[in-house]
Amino acid sequence: MNISLARQHYSMTKENSVGNTEQNALAIKLAMEQLLAAMNVLAKDPSPEEKEQNFELALTRIYILQKCLDFESGGELARNLFRVYEHVRQQIISSSVGKDGKNTLENAIEYINILHQGWSEIV
Repeated sequence: MNISLARQHYSMTKENSVGNTEQNALAIKLAMEQLLAAMNVLAKDPSPEEKEQNFELALTRIYILQKCLDFESGGELARNLFRVYEHVRQQIISSSVGKDGKNTLENAIEYINILHQGWSEIV
């Protein structure tokens, strides 16, 4: 009886683990899509209200992407992704204060586009 219960628990845990992995992957993909949408609005001289809303959205999505990184398992890849996300975050902030905003933001959008395309292929 205990072996049967253990097998059942293992099977349920394994199914939940796979389901959680898929959900996490989709959440990351969604965060990237929302980040791209917000950055594209910021690159187009938005109204002050749109700028504030999309600025907050972009920074929140970057934070989510950074928090999703697993440095223990991901090693160098996770560290490099963190650096890219941090660079993009800094570019968003710089663009909002008017320091060569459009060019730096367009470069940052390209970085996230590349990551999003790669992530979409994985998912």
